Amino acid sequence: MKKWIALCLCGLMAASLAGCGDSSNLGTAQLGEYKGVSVLVQSTEVTDEEVEEEIQKNLDDNPDFVEVDRPAEEGDTVNIDYKGTQDGVEFAGGTGEDTDLVLGSGDFIDGFEDGLIGAVKGETRELDLTFPEDYHEEALAGQAVVFEVTVNAVKEEQAAVLDDAFVQRVSDFDTVEEYREDIRSELQSDKEKTAESQKEQSVFNTVLSEAQVSLNSAAVSARYNEEIANYESQAKMLGGSLSSLAQQYGTDEGGFKEMVMASVRAQLEEEVVIDTIAQQEGLTLTDEDRQGYAENNGSDVDTLVGIYGQETFDQMVERSKVLKFLADNAVEEQLPEETEAAETETEETAAETTEAAQ
Repeated sequence: MKKWIALCLCGLMAASLAGCGDSSNLGTAQLGEYKGVSVLVQSTEVTDEEVEEEIQKNLDDNPDFVEVDRPAEEGDTVNIDYKGTQDGVEFAGGTGEDTDLVLGSGDFIDGFEDGLIGAVKGETRELDLTFPEDYHEEALAGQAVVFEVTVNAVKEEQAAVLDDAFVQRVSDFDTVEEYREDIRSELQSDKEKTAESQKEQSVFNTVLSEAQVSLNSAAVSARYNEEIANYESQAKMLGGSLSSLAQQYGTDEGGFKEMVMASVRAQLEEEVVIDTIAQQEGLTLTDEDRQGYAENNGSDVDTLVGIYGQETFDQMVERSKVLKFLADNAVEEQLPEETEAAETETEETAAETTEAAQ
């Protein structure tokens, strides 16, 4: 159910962006004060405790696999060579070399992993098995086969230890000291990006709340009809309908349409305010703006233009530029340390709610 809703939302968010057009015909906005807006900002200091917590996560995610001289047990990793035959003839996809397999993972067909329990390094076993009836390769579904498996090594999972050897295994660094400094640097960068993003959104929310926006009714209707059509299309692709989609949100079709209308009006009001500020401040877009936006989103201009179209892409860049302008012209106030955690959680929850509504 959640996957179904998520797929609908992903499709609709993309469709909504693709539907954005020239905001000059969407309505008008009378702005309040948008320079010098007071904004609470979080500290971006990285503590030693945070560094050690991140390192511990990495240790937990990258355990050591130590070769042991004993029979294989469930949970061990065995390195194997294997060859599968049907009536004495090898079949496609049935052969592998130097393959690591966790016994009990269920990665191979029933009986394969169990058949290696108790095996030792250097031992070869023949496993008489049958592929399941619903196996994806029809030619093998339900067929009896024989696997000849040689165990090259038996490895036991052990908790990793922070030392130079671990650092060299999981990173491009040589020493624990270098690794720890890199972790601190990454955490610092992440905190700064998060704080800047939250600052931009907080300032914009204040500016938006103080603006008086008058929307063009024809533009509202056009965007609403477009989004409803997109929802219906997405629901149909996933074997549902607008009514069944509404039920996933705990409402009926009428309630769902009201939700979409509210989302549409909110989207358009934001677009009008952003466009108005850009015009008043002469914030024209440059190739550097476009390139920088694309790089910040892990892509390139051509790819994003190919996805959204030039006009919509430029709107996305304009939004980013306006929000940065507002943040750069805001007055910062340091958020008290004792409220930072609660403030962050509240903002993240609000962002998730807004995203879901859109």
